[in-house]
Amino acid sequence: MTSRPAAAAMADHVIGIFSHNELSAALAATHRAGFGPQARVIDGARGDASGQLHRMGLHIVDGAAPAPGALLIVVIAPGRTPIVAGLFGRLGAESIMLASRRAPVARHERAGGALSPDIQIVEDPAAAPGV
Repeated sequence: MTSRPAAAAMADHVIGIFSHNELSAALAATHRAGFGPQARVIDGARGDASGQLHRMGLHIVDGAAPAPGALLIVVIAPGRTPIVAGLFGRLGAESIMLASRRAPVARHERAGGALSPDIQIVEDPAAAPGV
C-alpha cells in the first residue's frame, strides 16, 4: 500500500487485484463490510483492465497499473481509502492501488484575472475602438 499521505489524500477509489479463486469471497466480504453498493468488478478478460479504469474516468495515484487481464474490485471510498485498502489487504489482494477521478481541465484565465469585464464601457460610442 502507500506510505505517501499525499497520494492517499488525493485518492477516492481503492482497487484490489484478486485471483478468480478469491473473487467471490473478497466480494462477499466487501459487501459485509458495507462497501457493496460502492463496489464494482472489472474483469480483464472482457477488455484491458487499465482501459476500463480509464473509461471510468480514473487514474492511479499510487501503485502500478494492472495487467491487461487482471480481475479487479473497485470501491468508491472518498475519505475511507485506508479502511478499504486495509480490508483488501486482509482479504489477500495480490495488489492494491489508489485512484482518483481525473482532475478537471483547468480553464485558461485571461491575464487580467477572472473578475475583469469582457467588454469595455465607454461614455462616447464614437470613441470606442473599431467603431
